[in-house]
Amino acid sequence: MDFDKLEAAWRSPANTPDDRAQAYLMEELMRTLKARRRRELLFYAIPATAMTIFTAITVQAIAAGRMDVGREWASLVMLAMCWLVLAAVLVVGFLLRSRGRSGGSPVRDTLTTMLVANRRARANVKIFWMMLPVFLAPMLVGVQQLREVGKATDRDAWQMLFVFGVALVASVGWNTARYVWVLKPEQRRLEALLAEYEA
Repeated sequence: MDFDKLEAAWRSPANTPDDRAQAYLMEELMRTLKARRRRELLFYAIPATAMTIFTAITVQAIAAGRMDVGREWASLVMLAMCWLVLAAVLVVGFLLRSRGRSGGSPVRDTLTTMLVANRRARANVKIFWMMLPVFLAPMLVGVQQLREVGKATDRDAWQMLFVFGVALVASVGWNTARYVWVLKPEQRRLEALLAEYEA
C-alpha cells in the first residue's frame, strides 16, 4: 500500500467515503497489516531457526567430548545472549500486541494497531542496541578461547573478528537506518492521522 496516497486521500476535502470506499480502505489497511506481520514472523523465524541449529551442534559437540565447557564457556554465553534477545523480542511483541485494540471505530482500531506494530518494531531495535555491548564481550573472549585451545590459529582468529565486525557494523547500520528513516517517520504520520481522526 502506498502510504503517501493513503495520507493524501485521508487529508483531502472530499474525504467522506461511502460504505464501499470505506470497506476498500479497510481492506487495504488490513492487507498492509498482514504483510507486515508476515515479514515480522519471517524475520523472527530465520534467526530462531539458525539459533536452533547452532544449539543442536553445540549440544552434540559437548556430548561427543569435542568441546571443553570449562575452557570454551564464552561460546555458550554468546549462544545464551542470542536466545535472550530472541526471547525479549517475543515477549515485548506479545506485551505490546495485547494493547492494540480499542473497541471503537474500525478505522481507529486499524490505525491504533498499526501504531502498536510500529512501537513493537522500534522496541525490537532498542533491544538490539542494548544487547550489542553485552554480546561483544563473550564474542571476543570466545575467539580468544578458540585460539587458546588450538581450534583456531592467529590468522583464523583475525578472520573471525573481521567477519563478526563486518556483520555487526552492517546490523547496526541497517537497524539504525530503519529506525531513523522508516520507523520514526511512520510513527509521526500514524500519530498525526490518529489525532486528526479523533478530533
